[in-house]
Amino acid sequence: MTIAARQRDLETVRAGLARWLRRRRGATDLRVAGLTRPQGSGLSSDTFFVDVEWTEGGGANHETLVARLPPEGGGLFPRYDLVAQARVQRVAGGAGIPVAAAVALEEDESWVGAPFLMLWRVPGRVLTSSPSWLVEGWLVDSRPEEQSRLHSGFVDVLATIHALDWQRLECGFLARGSAPGLRGELEWWSRYLDWASDGQPPDGLVDALAWCRDNMPAPEPPASLLWGDVQMVNAVFDDALQTVAVLDWEMASIGPAEVDIGWFLGLHTLQVETAGADLPGFPDRGTMIAAYERRLGRELLPLRWFEAFALVRSASIKLRAARLLGDAGAEAVPALKGDRTTARLRRLLEEDRGQSIP
Repeated sequence: MTIAARQRDLETVRAGLARWLRRRRGATDLRVAGLTRPQGSGLSSDTFFVDVEWTEGGGANHETLVARLPPEGGGLFPRYDLVAQARVQRVAGGAGIPVAAAVALEEDESWVGAPFLMLWRVPGRVLTSSPSWLVEGWLVDSRPEEQSRLHSGFVDVLATIHALDWQRLECGFLARGSAPGLRGELEWWSRYLDWASDGQPPDGLVDALAWCRDNMPAPEPPASLLWGDVQMVNAVFDDALQTVAVLDWEMASIGPAEVDIGWFLGLHTLQVETAGADLPGFPDRGTMIAAYERRLGRELLPLRWFEAFALVRSASIKLRAARLLGDAGAEAVPALKGDRTTARLRRLLEEDRGQSIP
């Protein structure tokens, strides 16, 4: 589901995209036969599958594109930079990372009332958050050796992203703050928490951010290109269960690879706690980290700090999501209240301090 202050009128979007595509393709009979939101789509950008039909050379043609728009009236983030998203996906794709290739970035808002990024749809299998892919679905029904192959391939792609020379690829535009690294990340997310909470951040998250600042790893690991929202639901897999596209680059930045790994492991741990068990074909934490380190070519720092930082960010985003739902008159569902996230965060900090925190 997409959480935004308002929901767009689908007919307005359909008609505007049809006009845009006719002009771009020069096909006067082109029509948008279908406009749907992906099942289990993310909580931020407004995403649509765009089914296009037209006649060419005497024959009927059909293709499905993907349009990404900023949320209507405000969403999970203060700013949606489609230019940066298009640029990082183009850079990553050019460096061999499997991504959804961009058709065009349209900055003229007159077509659909907002800028949009048009992408080719990558065919394949996707996982869903609701119901959880750890509980039901095609991956649960797969054999353990197939699950293992999917996990291994996903981790390989992640390590490949982190091994890219982000400076040579001129990805410095993604850095938060005055310089790439953890200090800029902490500053950005501190401002985000204040914004997401309308200036009234929960004491627990303020305390956790203070802990992150006081215990920032030093020396800091080398910086990498960060995907940002590293989750298996943000990937497309083929029938051989290889990763054929990594999606949703709107949280991309520059920082230690441990930031992405902490996010991936932190959120996956929460998912496993909710589901009751991990998939039998997935490796345990230590095995996964060792495999990733071999692929990256260096050892990771201890991940407690990075997992705590990930949970602070996740809880802050959920706080904003719950506020958006409340403003829309909806009751926040338990998954968006952040209770399990903040409980896990509290346990991490208590383990570090050796005592309970107030």
